Amino acid sequence: MSQIETQENVFDEIKTLLKDQSMPTGFADKRREQHEGWQTVLEKWLWKWDRDPSQLEDDGIAAPSAETIQRACEMALRLRDLGLLVPQRVAATGDGGIVFAWEAKPALSTLEVDADGSIEVVVFQNAQVVSRQRFC
Repeated sequence: MSQIETQENVFDEIKTLLKDQSMPTGFADKRREQHEGWQTVLEKWLWKWDRDPSQLEDDGIAAPSAETIQRACEMALRLRDLGLLVPQRVAATGDGGIVFAWEAKPALSTLEVDADGSIEVVVFQNAQVVSRQRFC
């Protein structure tokens, strides 16, 4: 299996895991709004951190590396293209990673881009882990 096929399979699995965060069908008019929301994620958080990672260190946490930020940017673009809703939160994890979080009570879904380049998707239901998958 080629690297491209493997990557496509990973994104198919991620979309399945985060299916509750997908834009409902019949909401084509919201696509532009979602696109703009993802652009805000890139501009307000990821690109800002890329330009000045020291702002995170001021908060006493390990800033994500340029490679981790780049991978998170690629992930954000891909999640947008897959039709996932804009996350309510984007944050540095404190150990060099970046996490995207979606909450639709009683569910919470997170996608973390770890400092080592791996991706972990965790889905909670009523504060209990119902799914956890790591992609290397």
